[in-house]
Amino acid sequence: MTGLGLVASALLVSLATYFIASRLYFHPLSHVPGPPLAALTGYYVTYYDLVKDGHILKHLEQLHEKYGRVVRIGPNKLHFSSLEAYDSIYRDPRFPKEAWFYAAFTVPQSLFGCTDIKAAKERAAIVRPLFSRKKVFQLENVVQQVVNRFVSSLSKRSGTGDIINLYRGFSSVTMEVITTYCFAKAYHIVEYPNFAHPAMTGFQDSNFTVFIMQHFPFMRPVLFNMPAFVRNKFAPAAAGRVLFFQTLEDQITEILANPSSLENGEHETVYHHMLNPRNGVKFEKEALKQHGASLVGAGTETVANTCTMAAFHVLDNKEIGKRLRAELVDAWPELEVPLPLEKLEKLPYLTAVIQEALRLSHGVVSPLPRVVTEDMLIGGVHVPKGTVVGMSQTFVHLNPDIFPNSKKFDPDRWLVKGAGDMANYLVAFSKGQRSCIGVNLAWAELYLILGNLFRKAEGLELFDTV
Repeated sequence: MTGLGLVASALLVSLATYFIASRLYFHPLSHVPGPPLAALTGYYVTYYDLVKDGHILKHLEQLHEKYGRVVRIGPNKLHFSSLEAYDSIYRDPRFPKEAWFYAAFTVPQSLFGCTDIKAAKERAAIVRPLFSRKKVFQLENVVQQVVNRFVSSLSKRSGTGDIINLYRGFSSVTMEVITTYCFAKAYHIVEYPNFAHPAMTGFQDSNFTVFIMQHFPFMRPVLFNMPAFVRNKFAPAAAGRVLFFQTLEDQITEILANPSSLENGEHETVYHHMLNPRNGVKFEKEALKQHGASLVGAGTETVANTCTMAAFHVLDNKEIGKRLRAELVDAWPELEVPLPLEKLEKLPYLTAVIQEALRLSHGVVSPLPRVVTEDMLIGGVHVPKGTVVGMSQTFVHLNPDIFPNSKKFDPDRWLVKGAGDMANYLVAFSKGQRSCIGVNLAWAELYLILGNLFRKAEGLELFDTV
């Protein structure tokens, strides 16, 4: 090796040594335990998201067992597991969302994707009236009609021996509810063969695409701007997502060309609020599209997951199924007349089944990252300004101090004296100012979907489940 080569090699070794030492021993987070590789590179998490098929959650459980209540999972990122830390992170209105994580969803102008605290608050104020409890009751018939179509679709296949993917079925009904409720537009997703409407499956199958865009930002324009025939062949999940974006854009184009058409709509929609905001915030076409898409994405998965969890355990456990059906039959003897939401909400066992399903389906399981805006203590650990922090909801929902025998599906835990206190730890819709704006609609869907399904549908049995 020449003298110049030796100098270059020595320089590279010195730089590598400096880089490793600065990350492991001299970084502001060097006092926090965790895997050394995670302290060196953010691609530590990339491995579990992409190579291990999104199994970072299981790995986080292992890390906390080994390192304790706080773990360093990236050069500038911490994950916590204590209830105290969850409250500090998600109830504190000063912590903005981390831009890098949310940019992967490609809706930065939406309420979900907005990382500016002031702007997010203004946008939430505009659409919040549409999701108030009062408005949900006023538009209950919109949800009920979609649920009726879903149950009818299932009933037509009763006795045929057909295998039904209920997760897709629930995703179809929740997507149809949110599009009909927010946009007064039915996509007839619940009638689509095998509950496999391209728009729904595009959203459902796009998690891997989101991971790619999150860890490799340069891929975002590639995936969304490639020719349609290429995207359909090599990235079908992205294709379905783009298809839905285009459908939304077409509807928005029609409304912007003829705003008076809103007056002739079947009911109030999100566009009534966003095109005539009381606080003066103006939404351009792209912002309207992104906001609509984010509402659909957020309004589909959590409720569908919860319904799937509930349905599995109701069908798998004969005692749970028997008690739920008995309660529904007693409260709803005449099927010809729909049981109103306000009465379904008063059924204790149905409520307990929903609460337990929410607890074990968790909602969004990925830690939703926030940025610490000043040096402070979180969960008893000093966290410097600028650190990215997060905590998966599963560490709340599976906390044995709050929920004994926490991995067991047990609706009775919600029926004992003092169970009301546990509801404070049901965080499927997150907590604080940035919690899910559609929580009232989500609860209405859960009552109406599960109440109608297990009162009306006959002959449902589990098949080939694990």
